[in-house]
Amino acid sequence: MKKTFTILFLFSISVSNSQSIGSYLSNFYKYDKNSNFIEIIEETKFYNKNEIKKETEYKRFNEYMNLVSLKRFNEKKKLTWLNIYSYDSMHRRVKLENKYWVNIVGYQKKYNTYEYDSIGNCLEIQYNSNKQVLNILEYKFDKENNLIQLASYNGNGNLIGYEKAEYFIKKNKVKISQFNNKGKFIVSNFHSIEYSKDYEHKPQYKYNEYGDLIFWERNLNENDNVCYTIEYKYDKKGNWISKKRFSYIKDKKGKLRKKKIKMIKTRKIEYRT
Repeated sequence: MKKTFTILFLFSISVSNSQSIGSYLSNFYKYDKNSNFIEIIEETKFYNKNEIKKETEYKRFNEYMNLVSLKRFNEKKKLTWLNIYSYDSMHRRVKLENKYWVNIVGYQKKYNTYEYDSIGNCLEIQYNSNKQVLNILEYKFDKENNLIQLASYNGNGNLIGYEKAEYFIKKNKVKISQFNNKGKFIVSNFHSIEYSKDYEHKPQYKYNEYGDLIFWERNLNENDNVCYTIEYKYDKKGNWISKKRFSYIKDKKGKLRKKKIKMIKTRKIEYRT
C-alpha cells in the first residue's frame, strides 16, 4: 500500500550518489505515516539459473514512522548491510550511518549528513570512514514540498549534473529533465507521481487497487519480449505480507508463456498499538 509521506522525512535508503528525482519519488510513497509499524521482518528468496539466494532484512520505525534502523543478513546469518538513522526535533533526517560487507576487503563504513535551510531545502553530504567528502546532493523544493531540482556534486564541490522536475498534479504526471555540468539539456521523461488503478499509466505497467505494481514489460530494446507479474497477499490492514515475482515470454499474440519464479518475499509486520 502506498500513501503520501511527508516529503522531507524520507530519503533513499541507498548511500550511494545514484539518487535521482525518480528514485526519490518512488520512496516518497513507500510508507504510510499512519501505518504504525514497529518492525518489519522481510525474508527474500531470489531464484537464479543455478542457485537460490536468500536474505533477511529487519526494519525498525519510531512513533513518527521514521525508519530508525535497517539490518540485512545473508543466508549464513552474516550481517551484510546496516543503516542507522538519526532525526532532529522536527523529525527530519540529519544523519545516516552505513556499514556494509565487501568480500575479501571486509566491512566498510560511510555516513551521510543532512542540513536544512529556513524554507526546507536540503544539502546531503556523503562521507567515507575517514571523514572525506565523497559526494554532495542538493535538494530544492517548491512551496508545496515537491522536489523541483536535484543537483549532484563530487567531493571537491564540482557540479556533476542536475535534474529539474515540473509537476502536473491533476494528470498525476511529473516531467523530469536532465542536464550536464554545463547546463546543457540531455533528456526528459514523464513519470507517474502516484501509482494506483485510479490513475492512467503507460500500458506496459499495471497496478492493483493497493497501488502495487502487478505487471510490467522489461523493454530493454524493441525486440525484448520479457515481462513480469507480481502476486500479493495482504493482511487485514492492507499491507502486503507475501510477494511473488514471475517472468514470462510474451508471444506475438500477446499471450504470456514460459512462466518462471524469480523471487519470493514474505513479511512479518509488528504494529504499534
